[in-house]
Amino acid sequence: MVLGDETSDFVAALINVNPEICGRFAERHGLAFGTFSELSQLPEIRAEIAAAIRDVNRRLETGARVMSFVTLPKELDADEAELTRSRKLRRGQIAEHYREIIGAIYAGVEHVIATIDARYQDGRKAKMTARVAINRVAEGSL
Repeated sequence: MVLGDETSDFVAALINVNPEICGRFAERHGLAFGTFSELSQLPEIRAEIAAAIRDVNRRLETGARVMSFVTLPKELDADEAELTRSRKLRRGQIAEHYREIIGAIYAGVEHVIATIDARYQDGRKAKMTARVAINRVAEGSL
């Protein structure tokens, strides 16, 4: 989900990684992880995403370029009203669920310890805490 409007200093993005694709990447590169949260925060995964963003940014006008991103530590979920049943983003709900992370992106910090609500398929609710890296996108660096 791309973030930014007239009140924002720059464009940013919340990235939800595909666990199958990223899991295969990690396996091919000998990267260890145990959970989706750990997988999403691997520096090598984040570097690949940064490279893809830089490639797209080259095709955009300066003001439309993504300057910062996070890889979310949990998958977006229709059961938590973050997605519709047809997998479309519910931007308002996502912005609310991840407001702590979004605030950290625009505060210019390197990471945030985020507490995120999670709901299991059986209806149980839990809170997860994850260290989420704030990634700056610049030519030639992460």
